[in-house]
Amino acid sequence: MFSNVKKTFSPMPEILVRASEGIQIQYNVFVNGIIAFLVGMVAILLESVAIIPFFIINAVFFHDFSMKMDSDYMIIARLAVTVLPIIALTIYVRFAEKRSLSTMGFVKKHAVTDYLIGIAAAFVMFSACVGMCVASGAMTFGGYVLDGKILLLASIFLGYVIQGASEETVCRGFMMTSFGSKGGALAGMLFNSLIFGALHLLNSGVTVLSIINIILFGVFMSVLVLKLNSIWMACAIHTVWNFVQGNFYGILVSGGNSGQSVFRFDSVEGMEILNGGAFGMEGGLATTIILTVSIIIVLLLKPRESVSPAV
Repeated sequence: MFSNVKKTFSPMPEILVRASEGIQIQYNVFVNGIIAFLVGMVAILLESVAIIPFFIINAVFFHDFSMKMDSDYMIIARLAVTVLPIIALTIYVRFAEKRSLSTMGFVKKHAVTDYLIGIAAAFVMFSACVGMCVASGAMTFGGYVLDGKILLLASIFLGYVIQGASEETVCRGFMMTSFGSKGGALAGMLFNSLIFGALHLLNSGVTVLSIINIILFGVFMSVLVLKLNSIWMACAIHTVWNFVQGNFYGILVSGGNSGQSVFRFDSVEGMEILNGGAFGMEGGLATTIILTVSIIIVLLLKPRESVSPAV
């Protein structure tokens, strides 16, 4: 079983073997890393530019000049524009690096089953975090708060489907595969996970532990993609992980408010080490424990050896 841990990184996983057929392999590791980082950042910056028209619409049609990012309208808009990095990077990989979309993990085989398993896994994982906090007294149940806003909740969920896939495309589908195709699986995993953590440094309520947890989440997603040679399960887990914590349990998501939720759970003051405090559950030790256990479980799994051609 422990041999499966080694097989995660060596021999090089199939997804990285296929990625090494792209022209990015011609650069040395340092140059390849710089290019992967810069292209990824440009793709992310597209979201910031694209959100500007939504502010204008919000002001003209809703007469809201406050520029608040946590209104229902702006939450959905912010999630919707995350489709742009997906579009930009798939075009870049296909035509600039000249490699197929399967090298980003977009494969046909097991796509539906992987996604469904990912939905269930994320719900169980985050529910375990909440359960740990409630059992220890670090969090209390605040009641049912949906109040019939099912359509709004469904819209937010669809937005998170896009957002989860977007962050996985940027970090695992692009950065890890582009850099890992030259530097190796372990380097690709660490490279994208550290960048993923750094992208959250300016979030509200950020702490050292919260960044460690974000990096652990990146490691978990990376190992999963390397094991399965597919990105679909990672996309599903990322989507549901964010949606469940913010819009099911009513907890802050990486320091931000996600709007309407089904339930509300309140953090107990003085127990921030477990519940994460102002950053939300991702900033607490409960999440550290669940992510660490999850990483170990996935590392012990046998790698999937073959996938279908690119979609």
